[in-house]
Amino acid sequence: MSNSVQLAISERREISPLTRVPKDTLNAWKNDLSEWTQPDVFRARIDQITQTIPRKIFFGQGGLAFLRDAWIASRLASALSSDLVRLISSDRPDFEIQTDERIEQFEATEADMDGRRRGDEPDDLIPRPDPVESWRERFEAIPAAIDRVVAKKLEKNYSPEINLAIYVNLGCYGAFVEEGLPILRDHTAPAKTRFKRVFVLWEACLYRFWEDGKLKFEKWSYTHPEDL
Repeated sequence: MSNSVQLAISERREISPLTRVPKDTLNAWKNDLSEWTQPDVFRARIDQITQTIPRKIFFGQGGLAFLRDAWIASRLASALSSDLVRLISSDRPDFEIQTDERIEQFEATEADMDGRRRGDEPDDLIPRPDPVESWRERFEAIPAAIDRVVAKKLEKNYSPEINLAIYVNLGCYGAFVEEGLPILRDHTAPAKTRFKRVFVLWEACLYRFWEDGKLKFEKWSYTHPEDL
């Protein structure tokens, strides 16, 4: 990965809050992330890339959604102890993982508050106050957020062998996990007959709720020491 490290150093020099990520850099990232890679290496690479991009650019510039998909892929592949992971260059699905020579494909999506404009939010160089009331507000936004993304996925015609991975970007510091799991289960249920398996990433854990149309709950942590 020495070339990737050198590229990251170059990227830090080239990308500033007043610039866009150049198209050739995006293509290089996409090509890099579309190669079969060991999960730990893939995870380090996507984290390295995203740390170079200011929030305003990451959420404001078009054509960067593949980086979100790669982030989701990195956490899922780590949690499932996969052998290899890569993005898929076609429009859909988004990524695939290989475990014991078996390849599985995944569609990725992110559930968040309706109308949230993260590109307008400041980069968190200095921690900001986050009162408990905000935790509850985010938690109460989860059902509608999942409903929106599931409805969009159900409008498309996916192969029944595709898996669905939903990243719920509404963290509450673990305060409402016991209360939240039934909500995640119930609001992902509409996808259970359209996707082979349905996963949710929330509060640093990966949850499987549905497989082959039936409830099949399992939980894995995707936290690494650097995330703590």
